[in-house]
Amino acid sequence: MTTASLQALLSRLIDYAGLFPPAALDLANAVENYRRFRTSADAWMLGAFVLPASQAVAFQSVAQTADSPDDQPFRWPVSLLVEATDLPPDGLYVVAVEAKTNDPAVVRRLVERWPTAHVFIELDPTDEREVMWATLRELGAGAKIRTGGITAAAFPAPETVASFILRAADWRVPFKATAGLHHPIRAVYPLTYAPDSPHGLMHGFLNVFLAAAFAWHGLAPDNVERVLLEEDVSNFQFTDAGVTWHCQTLPTEAIAAARQSFCRAYGSCSFDEPRTDLRALGLLD
Repeated sequence: MTTASLQALLSRLIDYAGLFPPAALDLANAVENYRRFRTSADAWMLGAFVLPASQAVAFQSVAQTADSPDDQPFRWPVSLLVEATDLPPDGLYVVAVEAKTNDPAVVRRLVERWPTAHVFIELDPTDEREVMWATLRELGAGAKIRTGGITAAAFPAPETVASFILRAADWRVPFKATAGLHHPIRAVYPLTYAPDSPHGLMHGFLNVFLAAAFAWHGLAPDNVERVLLEEDVSNFQFTDAGVTWHCQTLPTEAIAAARQSFCRAYGSCSFDEPRTDLRALGLLD
């Protein structure tokens, strides 16, 4: 039975990014997958559909041909990847906007242009400047971290991820992650779906979001990094009352509060792998 604490951690956590590598599906297949996921028993884990603004018109065309009375794509929550000059498209339910910039003025323009969406700005996690964090805090925008890719070099070091999480928690700035979080626990996995794919050490989504929840509630920085480094899933004990990692415990209500206010979501080109792994670990019904 899936515990209440795990449900709090995973609820609406995974934004489906099937258009992006390593899946890199065409738009029609990604739309069909998302429709299937929305009617699955695990739909409670599913977040928004991640869509580049450059494909917004094509999405609407595909949606018209694939529409059904019970689940209309025009009502699906969309996380839109934009450039600074992109304008809001008609006919999409845009709940989040994702952009990459190191210019506070661009962040301000994006927030003004997308008043009904939550704006997330991809930051260089090694950038030590405070001005971007101050801007995000002032404007109510969020940060974004890239947690992997299709090469080993694309995965930031655990200390880099920990530093990002701790700075976001200190500034009280919400964040989302993207890429590389296909599996629950830190381990070596194939980096792509090719038969001869290279392997690499990948961050686990349980590690990242539990580290973030603990950080939001004041866990010491050294321990935040240790949560990210944990490779034994049995050290994460989920119950209806909360989660325990070694001697540290977070009540279910604290996990839900962190998810709502801080660690919001992550983009993944697969919704199947996370669920398959969680079931193999005995964590998901």
